[in-house]
Amino acid sequence: MIKNIIIYLLLLISAFVFNIFYFGWFSWFLLVLTIAVPLVSLIVSLPFMISSTVNGILVFTHDSIKVGDDFYVGVTGKKGKTVFCPRIKIKLSIENEFCNLSEKLKILYSGTLKKPFYTKNNRLSKHCGSVNITAKYAKIYDFMGIFFIPIKLDCNISCDIMPKTKKPSVLPDSSKISILGYKPKNGGFSDYYELRQYQSGDSLKNIHWKLSSKYDDLIVREPSTPIYRQFYVRLLFTQTPDTNDDILARFMYVCDYLNKGGAPCLVFNDGREISAISNPSELKEFINALYRNQPYNTHFADSAPSLVYAIGESGEEVSGI
Repeated sequence: MIKNIIIYLLLLISAFVFNIFYFGWFSWFLLVLTIAVPLVSLIVSLPFMISSTVNGILVFTHDSIKVGDDFYVGVTGKKGKTVFCPRIKIKLSIENEFCNLSEKLKILYSGTLKKPFYTKNNRLSKHCGSVNITAKYAKIYDFMGIFFIPIKLDCNISCDIMPKTKKPSVLPDSSKISILGYKPKNGGFSDYYELRQYQSGDSLKNIHWKLSSKYDDLIVREPSTPIYRQFYVRLLFTQTPDTNDDILARFMYVCDYLNKGGAPCLVFNDGREISAISNPSELKEFINALYRNQPYNTHFADSAPSLVYAIGESGEEVSGI
């Protein structure tokens, strides 16, 4: 560590000057002692430094937390091994492209890593996005912090900062997202069915035996999927992280509101490409993909007239396209 080296050099110069002006056994002893202390520190620390390097150090963090929650970065020995570190210095590079955050994080520790050592930094969870953490370097120092051995630290981890739910001032009109009809579904599994006469090649599993006996004719239940009125959600992000956090919070509520009403949440991306979200698991996956600017469960929107529910900085509004 540069600070420790500078302090030692100042002490060494002081001992040398003292030896010049006060020539005697004590000044010689002080000078020799000043020179010898770093070497003794290195000799005593070297086995622990080598052991720490061989066993390895692991840096980890949360997989996912809510915006505003406590953010911790942990350090521990690989495979749960106890590691004694005379002094360890780790420098990490932090990036959150979604909210345009970039900074460096230093971790300093001295002692035995029987349990993980945590560093708290709540600036990293202040805004939504994917916090990516990579290692700049890691060094194991001797007790005096002068000599060191570099450690190869494989650190490429991320934590998704998820938005909290907030009710918007205007909710979509449920009457405009009702089911308009049904269409045949491939695969045969559905909560909705259309009844028709038996045709050659139909599976016997789909025959409605009760109705067939009543009408004296084979009646087949054909699985179908609902056709929803075209209703899309558009997220109008800005350059301000606080505003984007609020937009995502309202979107979380709207998406859950639509899904509980039995309708998927269709979200506009670029052009006519949309993403379909039908449950909380897909919502989380969509937000993860959004943070990384990746497509998720996409298909093209119908060219027929549709209603768009826009969530922006000033509120929500519905418009036609």
